[in-house]
Parts: sequence; C-alpha cells; structure tokens
Amino acid sequence: MAKDKSLKIGEVAPEFCLMEADGKEVCLSDLINKGRYIILYFCKTEEKRRCDRSECPLKENLEKLKKYDVAVAVIDPDPIEEHKKFKRDHNIEFLLLSDPEMKVIKGYGVYEKVSIHGIDKYKIVSTVFLLDPNGRIVKVWEPKIIEDSIDDIIYTLEKLLSK
Repeated sequence: MAKDKSLKIGEVAPEFCLMEADGKEVCLSDLINKGRYIILYFCKTEEKRRCDRSECPLKENLEKLKKYDVAVAVIDPDPIEEHKKFKRDHNIEFLLLSDPEMKVIKGYGVYEKVSIHGIDKYKIVSTVFLLDPNGRIVKVWEPKIIEDSIDDIIYTLEKLLSK
C-alpha cells in the first residue's frame, strides 16, 4: 500500500472493531467514549517476539504511558490465542487487538510494499497514532521499535494534557 494512503493529522480515525486477547470485541468508539487520549500502535509480530528474554521492551515502554491515563491498544495480525499467551506470560495490561485479516492494518495505511533483493514483499510499518478524546489523529510516529519514539510520545502527551 502506498504511503499516500496513510491517515493524516487532523483526520478522524476510522472506526474498527477487533477481538482482544480475552475474547471480547473492542471497538474504537468504545475507547473514544471514555474521553481519553488513545494510542494505537500497529506493531510487527517480531517486536512482540523480542519479549522472549527476561525483559519485554514493548511492555516496559508502553507502561510508561499509564500515568497519562491514555488508552493503549496494540494491533497486529497475530491470532487471539497468541495474544492470550503473550498477555499471560508478560503480565500485559494494555489491549492486544487481533487483526488476522489485516483489514484495519490496511485501512490505516500501515501495510506497504517493499522490494528486498528485487523481490516485492508486503510488510507492516510499525506506526503509532495518537488520537484525541474525539478520535482525531493528533500525531503519527513510525518507529522501527517503540523505544525509538516513547520519549517523544510522552513529551507530546505532557504538552497536550497541560493545556
């Protein structure tokens, strides 16, 4: 998917409903109705697999957002069973939403074609969307891993919440 199809700052984020690790359906409108800022992190499966060691950078960095009272949802194509195991094994408190058909991933423009050694492949581009309490996109980051952007995400939240 070409980059010009990705969502832009100021746009209202498209509605979606996906299954969470606990088997419950979570819709974006459910998160918006809580009146908080929302972090949507589209993540490559490989980043979650980095949590096989004693530390879990995904968890450690996303938990830094707790004190800002934001809703945090990680979206990837992994099945619910894998999410359930990941949450249990790493004591994860944020939402893990499963998009195995990749409809939301593609709809948010974070799936693109890359050429590796002359072979075209598609991949998920790790992307963080910060939504305001009304569901408008405030800022977008494209970190290779969440550690690359967490400080700027926190800085942005502190600025927005101090207004």
